[in-house]
Amino acid sequence: MFLTAALFLLSSCNDGKSYADLLKEEDRAVKAFLANKIVINEIPADSVFITLQDVPDNDTLAVPYYKLDSDGNVYMQVLEAGDLNDCFEKGDDVNLRFLRYDLKALVNGENPTPMGNANSPIDYVTIRFGETTLSSTTQYGTGIQYPMYFLGNECHVNLLIRAKAGFTSETSTVMPYLYNIRYFKTK
Repeated sequence: MFLTAALFLLSSCNDGKSYADLLKEEDRAVKAFLANKIVINEIPADSVFITLQDVPDNDTLAVPYYKLDSDGNVYMQVLEAGDLNDCFEKGDDVNLRFLRYDLKALVNGENPTPMGNANSPIDYVTIRFGETTLSSTTQYGTGIQYPMYFLGNECHVNLLIRAKAGFTSETSTVMPYLYNIRYFKTK
């Protein structure tokens, strides 16, 4: 009886969709979002990314999304490269200011309410760059750290992050997000 109740609750939580179905939905949302964007499937050899300042009229549609991992879990659009003379080093504590949007809702033409801390002047999320064991860092997933490998302090990016590289508490929901993030070294 307990098993039957548990199965009912589990199936009602995801509207009867299997994990495979959720992965297909995520894949469709990612492909739909990137369909009208410039996508570069590799990191530039010199690690010099095209930024918003490099394109005419600050047109974000002219700024490419770079595929940052071989599985296509993270794509980055560089709005500001930050101070390349002040790059992040493993072990740095870094404050993040971000808003994230439900990518499935965006591609369905909805106007999802953003979640995050970017609208608060004092609310920062602090992570330790390169950390793989501290839950205060790992809870945000691996994808959020990718820009720090390539960009400088005070960089600003849009990141498309699939669930596999997103918040660890949300991996099973298979929800991709579009993040708008600023990175600041703590003093």
